[in-house]
This record gives sequence, structure tokens and C-alpha cells, in this order.
Amino acid sequence: MKIQEQKIYQLMAVIALFVISMGVSTYINALKKAELHKTRQAEFGNLVFKGKVIHVRIYEYMKSKCYQVCVKLDSAGVKDLSVYNDDDAIKIKNGIATFAAGHLDKTFGPVDSVAVNVNHSGKVFLYYRDKSFIKFDDFSFEPYGMKKSDLNFCF
Repeated sequence: MKIQEQKIYQLMAVIALFVISMGVSTYINALKKAELHKTRQAEFGNLVFKGKVIHVRIYEYMKSKCYQVCVKLDSAGVKDLSVYNDDDAIKIKNGIATFAAGHLDKTFGPVDSVAVNVNHSGKVFLYYRDKSFIKFDDFSFEPYGMKKSDLNFCF
């Protein structure tokens, strides 16, 4: 009888440690996400733009097809910007923005136009040709395997 009680207590201890480790892990991930949001806010500030995709470059990253877009900006007031780090990659120069648009959708293909942080929504909207499908992501420009030199593709 005593051995069974010991096993039950050991099992309860393992379960408690698992639950505690999950809670700590969730807390650490939330802290990292908040820090990344602060970093992005400092890098991009109040970046807002819309535009039409004028060129697409398809490339392979992690056995998946991804693509980079060149976007002719509709608004002339967007300042030149260049950010390249582990979390983001975007370059805006002379009214053209270039960044990775993510994984290539096999059904819809590449996007046709882009809207970034419109009405300070904190979102990146990717519009496909027929406008029937819109993909949106958080305000980020993940590199998807792009090198810094790839940001000069449109210029």
C-alpha cells in the first residue's frame, strides 16, 4: 500500500512540474513577443503605405516557395527606410518598397497590392488579383530567408 502511495505522489509531482514549466514557458514567450513589438515600433515607427506590386521574385526557403515583392507606393510622403535583422527585412527607397511577402500560395499566386498599417491597424494586408482573398499579418516584415543584398533587388 505504501509503494502505491509513493507512485501516486511521484506522478502528481511530475504533472505539477509539467504544468509549472508550461506556465513559465508561456510567460517567457509573452515577454519576448512584447519586446519584439517594442523593437519593431522603434524601427518602423508609424510607417503607413499602400501600393501596387510591380515585380515579384520567387525563391526557395526551407523546401518551400517564398516570394519577394517590389511595391510602387501610392503615397509620396513615405520616407526612405532600410531594416535588416533576424526578425525583419524591408527597404523603402525612391517610392518603392521591397520585402518578403511570405510563402507563395499555390491557388492564388503572388499578391497584387499591399496595404501596411493603414489607419494604424498594426496589420500588413496582402490583396490578391481578384480581391476575393485578403491575407493579413501582424505588423512585421519577416525575412523568410532573404539576405541583406536581396533588399536591393528592386533598385
